[in-house]
Amino acid sequence: MNVFIILSILIIVIGVLIMTVSSSVLFKFNWNEKTGLEKILMIIFYSVLLYIINIIYWFIK
Repeated sequence: MNVFIILSILIIVIGVLIMTVSSSVLFKFNWNEKTGLEKILMIIFYSVLLYIINIIYWFIK
């Protein structure tokens, strides 16, 4: 039950990030040309994505 609450909160966070951040910030890896905020948003996005993939793998396993 607790995992589902955390998962729903993470889905909401990802949705907000995708709606507010342009795709060029998240999917282009030009690290030297990004601002500090764009770097933080990219790291958060990919870490949450990795966490969700880990939960899905845990359910399948």
